[in-house]
This record gives sequence, C-alpha cells and structure tokens, in this order.
Amino acid sequence: MSIHKAFDIEMQEAFNLNSTGIVTLFDDINTRLDHYQVIDNTPTRESFPKVLGRIKTLLQRNSIFPDGAALTVSYQGTNFELETLFDLVGWIFSVTGHIPEDATAVNYYYPLVILYCQWCRTLCGNKDKEPQMVQITWFPQEGTKRVCLGSNMDRPKKLRKAVARKRRFDMLVRDGLARADELEANYMTEGGHLIGYCAETFPMLFIKSLKNKVTVADAIGVAVKPFRALEFHDKFTIPVTVKLRRELLENPCRNCQVVLTRLGCIDLTNFSILDFHNF
Repeated sequence: MSIHKAFDIEMQEAFNLNSTGIVTLFDDINTRLDHYQVIDNTPTRESFPKVLGRIKTLLQRNSIFPDGAALTVSYQGTNFELETLFDLVGWIFSVTGHIPEDATAVNYYYPLVILYCQWCRTLCGNKDKEPQMVQITWFPQEGTKRVCLGSNMDRPKKLRKAVARKRRFDMLVRDGLARADELEANYMTEGGHLIGYCAETFPMLFIKSLKNKVTVADAIGVAVKPFRALEFHDKFTIPVTVKLRRELLENPCRNCQVVLTRLGCIDLTNFSILDFHNF
C-alpha cells in the first residue's frame, strides 16, 4: 500500500528536508493557507504567522523554550498557551492539510507521526534535545477527518519544565480534563510524570475544545518514542511484533488514561499499541 503525501510532498521527500527546507515550507503555507488547506477558521489562520514567527525565534536562539511567556494561539476558536518548539510544530501539523478519505494508520497516520518525530529532531538540531515521546490522535469532526499531534516535556531544566507543566495543567483544569486538586496527583503505581507532562496533553485539549463536534468514541491514537522509532530501518512501517511495538511505541500511562476518559465515551483500546495496526 502506497503512503499518502503530507504537506503536498511525498512523505520520504518531506522526511529528508533540512531545517531551512522545513521553515521554507512553513513560510509557503503561511502565504498560501487555502492551497495547503489550513483549517478554515479565522482565529486559527490568524495564529499561523505568530506560530511561524515564534518557531523562527526559537531556531535563531537554538532553544526549545522561549525566554519569556508562552505564545497564545487559537485552535478552531479556543486559545491555548504553547511553549515548546515541538508543540508549535505539532500545532502546524494539527491545522494544516486535507486528510485522505482512505487514510489509515498504515498509509498515513503512522508515517505522519514519524515525519513529526523527524522534523522535531531536525529543527532542534540535536538528538539530545528531541522529545522523548510524541503522540498522534485522529478523529472525526462533524464528518471531517482531523489529526492532532503533541510532545512531552522531558528536556527543559527542572524549574522551566515545572512552570510549563503547570501551565498545561491549568488548561486541563479549565477544560474539565483535570481537577485542581490533582496538580501533584500521580495515578501510576510507581514513577511516571504528573498530569500535564505527557505528549497526549494538547491532542486531548484540542479534542475537548471541539465539544460535541467530535465523535469521541472514534478517536484513535498512539504515542511514539522518537529516539527509537527514527532508528528503525523501516521507519514508516508500523512495527509488527509485540517486542518491537513495546520498543518503539507506548500505551497511555495511567495518568493519561484518567484524563482521556474525561473526554467522554473514549475507547481506550483505540490507544493500545497492540491493536494499532488494525486502524
């Protein structure tokens, strides 16, 4: 089965873009929003040049995080505070492009999240700075296929990460996906990050913001470990064996499962790495 294009480019060609090529593509999208089928929502489209400008600033500073405040951007009319380079790039993936009618995990969604992994690595310019986990979720919105991507926050210094996690957490509370008393709660039996750290955070927030426009039971997603998946010889192919899936992919942690169920009639088996090939 052939793999669909992304951003009007063959997936492998897009994968091979260098940092300058990626930013040049983003510039082109910014000047041709209709051509690249950026979501036709005025606040979302007005956010595109702001997101692009922040990405360029971070690249000039060779930084993942801004010096100052997070950037306020819109996803289909709801504002969110984005901080990391990876969240900004994930937002572009989430608002740009038409998803093919016959898109599956095999021919589109998994290759797309691998492309996201690669662009995060390319733009940060250092494997040691890349996110340790990214996540893709796709879902129907009133008959239109949508996709959202995000990353976790393993890399910043401890204090910076705590501030950013609190900002994410506050958005989850605002939107009813977390309780105020869960700031330090941990539903993991041992270890694990607190609510707000994980790569599922912005996909969950974006879906929640759409309210009853989304058929939540049909939402499907998977978390990917870039530092593993990008070293796999057949990068765009979903790993077949259970062993490989456990090496390259990740089920939602217990904290994320708690938050996911607050979206509504979510089917957690749709986020299982063992069932992923079936979608």
